Amino acid sequence: MGKKVLILGGGVGGYSSAKKLVRGAKELGVDLDVTLVEREERHYMPPLFFDVALGYASPDETWAPVKNMEKLGIKVVQDEVQAIDAGNRAVTGAKAKYQYDYLIVALGSEMKWDAYPDLSGEGYHNYTLEDALKMREALKSVRDGQNITVLVPDELYRCGVYPYELVTVLADFYKARGRSVSIRLLDPHVRPVIMSNGMGLGSAISRFLEEEMAARGIEYVPKSKLVRVEPGNKKVLTESWEYKYDLLIKVPPPGLPKPLAQNEDFVFKPDPRWTPVLPTGRHPKFDDVYFAGEHSLPPLGIGLAGVFVESLATTSVTNLLGDAAGGFGPAFMPSPVSCVAYAGTRGWGGLCEMPYDPKMGMYMLKCYFLGAFAPMRLLKQAFYHGWLDGLRGGAE
Repeated sequence: MGKKVLILGGGVGGYSSAKKLVRGAKELGVDLDVTLVEREERHYMPPLFFDVALGYASPDETWAPVKNMEKLGIKVVQDEVQAIDAGNRAVTGAKAKYQYDYLIVALGSEMKWDAYPDLSGEGYHNYTLEDALKMREALKSVRDGQNITVLVPDELYRCGVYPYELVTVLADFYKARGRSVSIRLLDPHVRPVIMSNGMGLGSAISRFLEEEMAARGIEYVPKSKLVRVEPGNKKVLTESWEYKYDLLIKVPPPGLPKPLAQNEDFVFKPDPRWTPVLPTGRHPKFDDVYFAGEHSLPPLGIGLAGVFVESLATTSVTNLLGDAAGGFGPAFMPSPVSCVAYAGTRGWGGLCEMPYDPKMGMYMLKCYFLGAFAPMRLLKQAFYHGWLDGLRGGAE
């Protein structure tokens, strides 16, 4: 019987880790028993929820059955993780308890709406399929002369380019339908994709996004620090001003999933929204625990995005295999990582390197703008649909 590897979460990080583990173990001749625990029956591709909200994709195009991972040699258990006991190498689920020799945690992040007053009950978003369908109906109801305000409460959130994609796509969306609406983006960043600490995707990408928003007449308000939302007055209050809106679209503030937040060993003390992690993807205290979720990216100096999650999964799996097989490691995050995003009806591309700085103890993200071309929009969609098509067919 091979060593037991337990993976928590069946999203991008969990699925990537499981595939890489099964393939790597076979190539190295290492006997591993890989089990993935996921509460949902479906493996979703969340970026496609945006297309659902705009009416460009149907709900059925956004997912594939998690059970199809079993065709790749991965055992799949549908259960909801309740607690992790790393000292005893055990995980408690709602249905059963699981022992492991190695653990990979890929639980993503949760939406912490209660971080700001009245943010939970007001506005729309497309971070779940259900909410994307609600947002689609809300977008249909917008009339000429009305204002759409996109609110970003925190500097860190899932998919850093999303708000800029959203406002440019919405501008072109309504223009194509002959509607005159005003669009505003309230952004806590000092510039697009540049945080107050200077970290981000670089000046070239930031400048491009500024130009795209300006060309469409989008009201861009940087350094917007949210105080609260007033649903009755349809108003957003920031530290510097107040803004009226007709339709509010909000970006979720991120936080740790409950099984991690309730375990002090899995809470990053300087910022409890994240987990502690070494640059090799390993837990600082437990050398049999690895991470492959967005909850572990910011402590490494990296923002939240699926391409970076997959990169971390590669690092964690490589080091786990090195420990199981012996003879190689440690491995660090590979680079570069490519990114493709929307700019209205076009697409644009970027390339990010992630060199590790041992003095800083983290990765130093360096990103470059590759250009904007219409085919890149199709490339973005093709990648997401191709990912799901591979799982639907059970192919690698």
